[in-house]
Amino acid sequence: MSNIFFTSDTHFGHKNIASEKGSQWKSGWRPYKSLKEHDQALIDAINSTVRIDDTLYHLGDWSFGGIENIWNFKRQLICQEIHLILGNHDHHIEDNKFLPNCKNMGGGWIMDSPPLDGYPNTYMYAKDLFRSVSHYKEIKTPAGIFVLSHYGMRVWHGSHKGWYHLYGHSHGTLPMQGKSMDVGVDVALNEFGVPRPFSLTEVMDILDKQKIVNIDHHEQSTNTGRPPR
Repeated sequence: MSNIFFTSDTHFGHKNIASEKGSQWKSGWRPYKSLKEHDQALIDAINSTVRIDDTLYHLGDWSFGGIENIWNFKRQLICQEIHLILGNHDHHIEDNKFLPNCKNMGGGWIMDSPPLDGYPNTYMYAKDLFRSVSHYKEIKTPAGIFVLSHYGMRVWHGSHKGWYHLYGHSHGTLPMQGKSMDVGVDVALNEFGVPRPFSLTEVMDILDKQKIVNIDHHEQSTNTGRPPR
C-alpha cells in the first residue's frame, strides 16, 4: 500500500543556505558543513522515507544552481510519484524550460545526456519530470481534504469546515494558525533532526491537536444552515 508524504523548500544546490563559503542566508542557515553535504543529506532523507510507489507532494523551491539541477536532483530520488506545487524560486519549471541534460526514452524512462538530434519525442521539459505541476492543489485523503500551496494563508478553501492547509516558503518562521502547518525541510530538521518529509500520519498527529480558527465571517455553523452565534 502506498503512502502520502509532504515536504517543501529543499533548495537543492542553493549555495547560500548551506555552504562554508556562502554568506549566511537570513535565519534559515542549515547545519551542514558544505552544500554537497546538505544536498546529499536531503536526498538520503527522502529516499529512506519515501518509497518508489509512494506519493510525495513537494510544496515548492525545488532547486537552485541552473536548469540542469532540476534533473540532477530529481534523478537521485527513487519516488516516481512527485507532485510539485510551484514556489517563488521555481521559474525554470514554471516556464517549462527545455532540459539540456536528459532525454525521454519512452515507457517512463528518462536518461542522462542531451536529446537525440532529429527525434523530438526524446526532448524533455521541466514539467515532464513531475507527475503534476501547479501553483495550488486540493487533494482528498483518507484523513480529510488538504489545501496545498507554497505560501501560508490566513484563510483557505474550507478552513472553517476543518479542511487542512499545508505550505512552505517561510522556513519554519510562521506561527501555526488553525489546522495549517509548514511542512518544509527546516521544520523537519527541528521536528525530527533530519530533513525528511512528513508522512500523512505525522501531519495529522500535529493538526488534530489544533482547533479550527475562524478569523472572518465564516464559522462552522454556516455549514449546517444555522445562523452564526
